[in-house]
Amino acid sequence: MIAIVGWIVGHWLNSRRERNNRRREARLKGLESAYLCLSMISNRDMNEEYKYDFERFIAEIQLYGTPNQVKLMSEIVEAFIRKDKKISFDLLLEDLRDTLRKELRMEKIVGPIWWYRFKLPKWKIQEKNKDLEKKED
Repeated sequence: MIAIVGWIVGHWLNSRRERNNRRREARLKGLESAYLCLSMISNRDMNEEYKYDFERFIAEIQLYGTPNQVKLMSEIVEAFIRKDKKISFDLLLEDLRDTLRKELRMEKIVGPIWWYRFKLPKWKIQEKNKDLEKKED
């Protein structure tokens, strides 16, 4: 009888641990994807490709983000709706970075997000626009 109860409890604990691990992995992938989407469009001119990435970012934050991340995302969306000239993604990116590093048990980074962007040559911009036009057709 003790062996049967022990087996049932062990099975229950293992299934619970597996479910928690799958949930954690899905959340980490979603937050990582959201972070990468937002970091790629930050401090750049918004084009059609980046608009699709931004839409995906919004969906991922609503699904996987913390309440604070959802609030920060909502403020960014409202700034887009108001057509603000300058919109900063840095607070949300810092929050995402900190959440991901904490989940991965990495040491905390203190300080702001910083950027270095190359200016694309005109031919590359035209090439990207042609690719986007093909995708839309």
